[in-house]
Order: sequence, then C-alpha cells, then structure tokens
Amino acid sequence: MKKVILVLSLVAASFAALSCGSAPKPVATEKPAETKRVVPKYDILDHKSMALGGEPPEWVTVYTNDGISGVEALDKYKEKYVFVGEDSGTNRSALAAWVQGFNVAQEMARLMSTRVQAKFAGAAAGSPDDEYGRYFENVVKSVADATITGARKDNDFWILKRYYKEDGKTVDREVYDYYVLVTIDKATLQKQLEDILNGVEVDKPLTKEQQTAVDRVKESFYEGF
Repeated sequence: MKKVILVLSLVAASFAALSCGSAPKPVATEKPAETKRVVPKYDILDHKSMALGGEPPEWVTVYTNDGISGVEALDKYKEKYVFVGEDSGTNRSALAAWVQGFNVAQEMARLMSTRVQAKFAGAAAGSPDDEYGRYFENVVKSVADATITGARKDNDFWILKRYYKEDGKTVDREVYDYYVLVTIDKATLQKQLEDILNGVEVDKPLTKEQQTAVDRVKESFYEGF
C-alpha cells in the first residue's frame, strides 16, 4: 500500500507582494495542487454502497472530478474547510485498517502547516524566506507544532477502480481508492490560526519591506484560503 497522500485545499493567493523598487511581483493566481488536475480514465467495478444499490456520495464524485475546491463549494461545506485523506492499494483489509485508525487530531497540524506554507509561498510569488524573513519559517513551524482542535472525520468511502493507460483502452491497474473526509468550521480554524499569526515572534527584526509584505498576507489571509 502506497504512502498516504493527504490532499489539501491549496487555494492560490490573490494578493500581490512587494518586490525591489516599486514594481510589484506577479500575483499567484493558480492553485498548485488542483489547477491542472488530471483525472485518469477508469471504470468503477465496486464501491462501498454498491451492494445496497446506492451511489457514491456527492462529495466523493465532486472531489474525484474537481478536487477539494469543488467540495468546499457545495452548500453543505460552504462554512467549513475541507480536507481529504487518500490511500490506494490492492489490500482492502489494510486500507480498511488505515481508515479505522485515521486520527484527525494527529493529522491536522501537518495538514495546516502545508496549507499555510502554500499560502505564504503563493503570495510571495518567489522565495517566501526572502519576502518575509524568519516570520514565514516561524509561522510554519508554529502551525506544525500546534494542536488544532475542532476538526472531525465527516465521512469515508472506498471505490474499486480499473484504471486505464493514456490510450484509454489498455488496463493499467485495478485498485481500491479510499477517501476520508475531514471538515472543520471556518470560524473555529481561523481563530486558532489568528492566535498563531499574531503570536509568532522573530529573532531578527523584519525590514520595512518584509513587515509590509507580512501585513498584507495577514490582512487578507483567509481570502481563498
């Protein structure tokens, strides 16, 4: 079974950062993990509710086609941040055990540090270390070390898929794809992140330009987060 891939909602930043002189750096407008999302061709051979005549839940269908941003756009999740844990393989028992042991509390810090890192990097449109100094590094570390509370495993689902190669005809593999849906109220998560963003200190004072860049990120941190 391959290593768990935690797919986060890495929504690109829509605000500019300062560069040398007065010319602004290009604004990052694409979401790295999903902008060029490629969905390999596959047939569904079985899934969790097929034996009972059911269909895959909407969040699974939307996620496999449109990614996290599509799920977060659903009415049910508009006031939540969404994360999907994924694992694939041929050993269904092992995958079921992974789902059973999925510990949301242990995963959230890592999930959030990845998302925060992408946010700063996207806003910097270059090297966030240069743009924000040690503040960037310390924020990411603080989030990684934090205990994020309020998240819960909302649902899980599995699908047995037959994937095809690029020609769309030749069978590539047959595997179980397992998904774990994790959600957290936006207000709950934002309060915890605010405490981190405002509480981080740096051992070396930021330059005026770096402080301006940090302030800009903080002011619009949750736009498209």
